[in-house]
Amino acid sequence: MNINEQQALRDKVGALMLEWAEGREPPFTGEGREGFDDAILAAHLIADEGRLNLQRWVEAARRSGLSWTQVGEVLGISKQAAQQRFRTAQDDEALPDAGEAERIVRYGATAFNEMSMMRTEGEQGHELVDVGPLALVFRPTQRRWQYRRIIGTNAAVARMEREGWSYVASWLPFLYYKRPAD
Repeated sequence: MNINEQQALRDKVGALMLEWAEGREPPFTGEGREGFDDAILAAHLIADEGRLNLQRWVEAARRSGLSWTQVGEVLGISKQAAQQRFRTAQDDEALPDAGEAERIVRYGATAFNEMSMMRTEGEQGHELVDVGPLALVFRPTQRRWQYRRIIGTNAAVARMEREGWSYVASWLPFLYYKRPAD
């Protein structure tokens, strides 16, 4: 990404705050103390969303084959710093341990066909360990598996846990769960 593209993105983020300030009734001008608490919260929400997006893009890049070294180079940090900052529990689950069989990656998964793909893999003893753009990642096991996909409301998550389902991963807007079939 060149310097002009970087500056254009920075300008757009800055414009979000200006748009927020102008859209308030009355508009926030910063001339007095009133309204700064809301301005701080608005800036915090923008920064939070940016961090969440960064995490998701790093996860997608890793699933597409980018190494931790490459992620670190893009961000100007070391491989170890990139791993410490962005590695998730799903990363550890998705990577085979020493002596474990290779991961099984099924490409072409969409919101319309992935449940069927997961059902087929689960019947063959393949445990879902990660999801990504157009891909499902499994590892072979000695048991059959069931899978569910939900929209992640608090009530739905609580129900899944009560029913013995284990969280696997999320890919907006879905949360993916598994449990042994037998």
